[in-house]
Amino acid sequence: MDFKIMRKVLAMAFIAAINIFGINSYGQIGKGFDLLFLVGVNIGATTPVPIPGDLKITGYHPRLNPKLGAEVSYYFNDHWGVGSGLTIDWKGMKVHTKVTDVHLGINVPNVGPLTGYVTGKNTTKVNTIYLTQPVYGTYRFNNKWRIKAGIYMAETVYRRFKGDVTDVKISIENPVVQDRELSYATLDYSKDTRKFDMGLLAGGEFRVNPHFGFFTDFTWGLTPYFFRSVPIHFTMRNIYLSVGATFRM
Repeated sequence: MDFKIMRKVLAMAFIAAINIFGINSYGQIGKGFDLLFLVGVNIGATTPVPIPGDLKITGYHPRLNPKLGAEVSYYFNDHWGVGSGLTIDWKGMKVHTKVTDVHLGINVPNVGPLTGYVTGKNTTKVNTIYLTQPVYGTYRFNNKWRIKAGIYMAETVYRRFKGDVTDVKISIENPVVQDRELSYATLDYSKDTRKFDMGLLAGGEFRVNPHFGFFTDFTWGLTPYFFRSVPIHFTMRNIYLSVGATFRM
């Protein structure tokens, strides 16, 4: 089923079920629905796992990555339930690295694109926006604490992966090895990022009072960030921690 159609069907099912069965109020433990709205930030990286030895991180700057959305859980009894929702997630970072003989495709001003083994100082900026649907099982200890674990599926709304390399040395096979030294080059793999992401999630929530609470979620992407055609020899994934506040009517 198309992901957009699946979201619409799921949203209509949630609304109908909530109207029919109602939502549990604070302090009520038992069978029923629990609807919440959330706002927070995503902190993490789009990174290779493990980080290869030919790539040394010299600086990392997390971006201000908002997270907004709503989730609803249905509890079968006092403790166990299932949940899902819909959130919009910004995920991004800025990272400085020193690369040594890393296979990259670069663009050289007044020369054009080159592909080869690159040594130099690299700065990369990542900014991706996802429409995310989590699906999870949840366990409620009491009317304040709960945990959850499951999967997430995300559709890319906006994607940008750009950077530059300075003090460049590149080895090109064309058809024999040629070494070239360059002062500056750029890279742009924005169009090579996948339009879909899926992975594992785990998290928890603490309710302060009937209306407000705090949450944390950890997500680990299983889908490679790039298509295989991209000239990078390592696989990159989204690994992020979300923290923020929850609100119930």
